[in-house]
Formats: sequence, structure tokens, C-alpha cells
Amino acid sequence: MSEAGNQEGERNVGEALRDAIERTLSATAGSASATRDRAGELVDEVVRRGRGARDELARRGQLTGAELAKRGQDAGAELGRRLEALERRLAEVEDSLRREADDLPGDEGSAGGSSNPEGEG
Repeated sequence: MSEAGNQEGERNVGEALRDAIERTLSATAGSASATRDRAGELVDEVVRRGRGARDELARRGQLTGAELAKRGQDAGAELGRRLEALERRLAEVEDSLRREADDLPGDEGSAGGSSNPEGEG
């Protein structure tokens, strides 16, 4: 009977070991599930923040583009104003030169004070 008792003891040890392993696996399975769930939550958070950052960059890009367009329009308008001022000054200089040419003696026959290449020199 000692052999039968020995087998009975081994069976009890085997069952106890099997129970311990199953309990360990069950305990770690819950932990692994919780870890997996937490990892999923973290990935979702990273994705959410990434989208938020993308949206913010897009918004800033649009604002910057609008600001650059406004500056370009303002610069174009300023160039237009300066060009008009230069045109007015040039017209004044041309008028002044015409008046001076008209006042010169001997040029009464010339048309509007145009230059005479033969008379120069």
C-alpha cells in the first residue's frame, strides 16, 4: 500500500501544482488585459493629441497665410502710391523743362521745346 499512497501523494502534488499554475495564469491574464487596455488608452491619447497638434498647426498656417496675403496687398498698395508720386514728380519736371525751353530765345519755331540736334554742339 505504500506504492498506492505514494501515487496518491504524487497526484495531490500534481493537482496542487496544476491549481497553482492555473491561478497564476488567471491572475496574470487579468493583469495583461489591464495592461493591454491601458496601452490602448495611451495610444488613443497620443492620437488625440497628435490630431489636436495637427489642427493647431493648420489653424496657425491659415492665419499666417492670411497675414502674409494682407502684407502683400499693403506692400502692393504702397508701391502703387509711390509710383504715382514719382509719375507726378516726373510730369512736373517735364513741364518745368518745357517752360524753360519755351523761354529760350530762338526756339519759337520748335514744337513744344523739342531738342534740335543741328543747333546743339
